[in-house]
Amino acid sequence: MKIYLLGHIGPDLDAVCAPIEYAEFLEKAKRYSQAQILPAVCDEINKETKFILQKFDVETPVKISAGDILGEDRIILVDHNEEDQRMKGIDSSQIIEIIDHHKININFTSPLRIDVRPLGSASSVVYENFVKEGIEPSTKIASLILASILSDTQGLKSSTTTGLDASFAQALSKLTGLDIENLTFEIFKAKSDISGLTPKQIVKNDYKIFDFDSRKVFIGQIETVEPQKALAMKDKLLNAMEEVKAIEGVGLLYLAITDILKINTQLLYSTDEEKEIVEHAFEGAGEGNVINIGPRMSRKKDIAPPIEKVLTK
Repeated sequence: MKIYLLGHIGPDLDAVCAPIEYAEFLEKAKRYSQAQILPAVCDEINKETKFILQKFDVETPVKISAGDILGEDRIILVDHNEEDQRMKGIDSSQIIEIIDHHKININFTSPLRIDVRPLGSASSVVYENFVKEGIEPSTKIASLILASILSDTQGLKSSTTTGLDASFAQALSKLTGLDIENLTFEIFKAKSDISGLTPKQIVKNDYKIFDFDSRKVFIGQIETVEPQKALAMKDKLLNAMEEVKAIEGVGLLYLAITDILKINTQLLYSTDEEKEIVEHAFEGAGEGNVINIGPRMSRKKDIAPPIEKVLTK
């Protein structure tokens, strides 16, 4: 039997690395000693993730589809729980665990192990398991955990950052010998690199699909130190957003361009309905298919909830 550890579709660094990290924890904890533990991905990984995996000499997880999962195999969802964010076609009855840090929106017919905590990254949840069980991660895995925490919390500056995330980062810095400030700079640089990507690849570089009162909402995000480069491509991005909307079967699509140095986000939208929703959500005025929503950086905590509130009134 194989147990696949899967991050969400359109994976960011945390969604790729947390399954790798949790696989080592499960092996060292001997929770599933009779099974083969396999971290996997269902989509192409982005440049930031490739950079971190290469930097720490970690093998890229195998890319799979639902057809690769046999009837006797099992699945652990990592860094997500909602059905719209899962790999397409998987059988929910094969899911045995969820490791996450997002709000819960699930419906299962059988019991399963759920570990969802209000932390800044799924990797923080994974590391807390290491700490509680008194298991020390390998240097490679500790390095991945630190990088993932820094990435998902935008260098510990995001509103999702907790005291535990910060203390974990300090502990992992000591364990690995990595400097937090230097590693954060490297991550920011890798996040900002959209060179060579098509407009459609940029839109889908880091995204999640949310179900808000039966409305499917795609929220993509570009975290960058040079937002003007993305904004200069606005017309091409808007066209790509309409393409992606049709491909993914969503009714609403927003692309957040987040300046991770100035702590500011601008949202791109392509329709009048999308404009009206975000103007109500963020109490501002959009112009030229862009609305500045200020110092909001976290898609999970700062961007998605106000949109959800408007759609579920």
